[in-house]
Amino acid sequence: MLGLLGTLSAILLVFLVMAIILIRRLLRDSQRYQALLDSIPDLAWVKDKQSRFVIVNQAFRNIWGIADPKWLIGKDDYALSPPNLAASYQADDQRVMNSAKTMRSENNFEHIQDGTRWMELIKVPVYLRGNVIGTAGIARDISERKTAEERLFWLAHHDPLTQLGNRTFLAQQLTQKIKAAQPFCVWLIDLDHFKRINDALGHQAGDQALTQVASNLSSLGSEVFRLGGDEFVLLDALNHAHAINQALMGLLNIPIIIEGLKFEQTFTAGQVDFPNDGTSAEQLLKHADVALYEGKALGRGHIRRFETHMATQAVRQLELERDLRSALINQQFRLVYQPQIALSTQKLIGFEALLRWHHPERGEIRPCDFIPFAEQTGIICAIGEWALDQAIAELSYWDQSGLPLVPVSVNVSALQLEIPSFADSVIERLNLLPVHLRSNIALELTESTLMQNQALESIQALCAADIPLYMDDFGTGYSNLSIISQLGLSKLKFDRSLIQNVPNNNAHQKVCSALLDLAGALELEVIAEGVETPEEAQWLLEQGVLYAQGYWFCHPLESAQVVHYLKEHQP
Repeated sequence: MLGLLGTLSAILLVFLVMAIILIRRLLRDSQRYQALLDSIPDLAWVKDKQSRFVIVNQAFRNIWGIADPKWLIGKDDYALSPPNLAASYQADDQRVMNSAKTMRSENNFEHIQDGTRWMELIKVPVYLRGNVIGTAGIARDISERKTAEERLFWLAHHDPLTQLGNRTFLAQQLTQKIKAAQPFCVWLIDLDHFKRINDALGHQAGDQALTQVASNLSSLGSEVFRLGGDEFVLLDALNHAHAINQALMGLLNIPIIIEGLKFEQTFTAGQVDFPNDGTSAEQLLKHADVALYEGKALGRGHIRRFETHMATQAVRQLELERDLRSALINQQFRLVYQPQIALSTQKLIGFEALLRWHHPERGEIRPCDFIPFAEQTGIICAIGEWALDQAIAELSYWDQSGLPLVPVSVNVSALQLEIPSFADSVIERLNLLPVHLRSNIALELTESTLMQNQALESIQALCAADIPLYMDDFGTGYSNLSIISQLGLSKLKFDRSLIQNVPNNNAHQKVCSALLDLAGALELEVIAEGVETPEEAQWLLEQGVLYAQGYWFCHPLESAQVVHYLKEHQP
């Protein structure tokens, strides 16, 4: 920019000298000096004190389509420009002459013959014998530079994929709206399980999905932004909030189409209002994120309105994350073992290792209160490794104590299975055990693990290593039956939600019977979880279920209790 101004100033200096010489000689030899001025590629001109043109060069005439070189001489800007612009140009001339200072500006010329152009303009006073006798100006076409600057500005404020405003632009818009002090709403939107599309169909398909979602959101008429990944933001007036919520819920039922196939793509949203839920852009987005998290906790597919108590809950979650990491370091976790029973003989056939946490200040914390959060923060991977090592250590201790052994199943998180090195690390651990112990460690997986390519590769590697695998919570997820049939699973586990009061619940009976038929077709044995009454146990036995676990048989046992249990209950 400075270099360009310097070049223009140098050209203007030469032009000014030539113009003064031309004026002084009273147009003597004017053709020779006019030819020199016409050789300048930028627009150049000289005006007298009344802003009438004295000299214009060829570039100046060309841009306004003036054929006669003498036509403009003696006329002012009103002969070329609309009255408002002509008055503005003459006011600039007077400012330059009165101040005796150079004026620099950038102007958008919309009224020239061949369309809009951006010009960089320099005007200076012209002196004769120490007196200001007019002005001289030079202008350079900077349209290409302006176009490039506008493109760079657009890229800095927009997402190239969806054409929506980005995080930077959102922050600016929020700041402006807050300054205007007009109530408005913010919706922070996160697509549910979007990673599955990328994993299953590739990133190009994922981009198509994002583009369609952006188009659907834009159809609402609100301001829409993409923060990155699969997160979007909507801005609208507070009095439109109800209508926007209704429209968003409608969008939940509109599938996206990729490569001719329809996919249901739901989302979860957190909603905040200004000024009730925050008085800064940062605070509003933070509270929207808190509400979004609460919406996901409800099972996704929700629009969750921020409430004040959620902020306190968010702080507690940060404390929980800190405490979870501390618990792992300070050995606050332990495993308890729930017996698995053969229904026909009531004999022990195995244990499920269950995680427990005793907080030094808060006491015993329920697994349902910390395991989901450990999943969300990723801490579950480290906890899962500890659980496997602990189960192996305690199984080895029981063996060294001469106790009869049964398989111990250890729960594995989907996040663990997505780690490329996970299967190898498990196989390496188990290979260090004696052969008779190695087959007594089983892994429990959930149906959701089958949705990820890396997880499937890990499962296949574990199967190839002859490590027993149980499918936990079968019937509550979205299993791909063709994949299950190809995996070397050992057992399927029915969730408590299917078993509860099954003798008196016709719907549960039908679901269980259908799943048992499916398990039979897959040639897999079934363990029923959460059996709490003798009626439930008897009904399952009559349906051909071989194994069960639950409070009716035995509560989870501490490690020391397992020793006595194994002595009293021979497998």
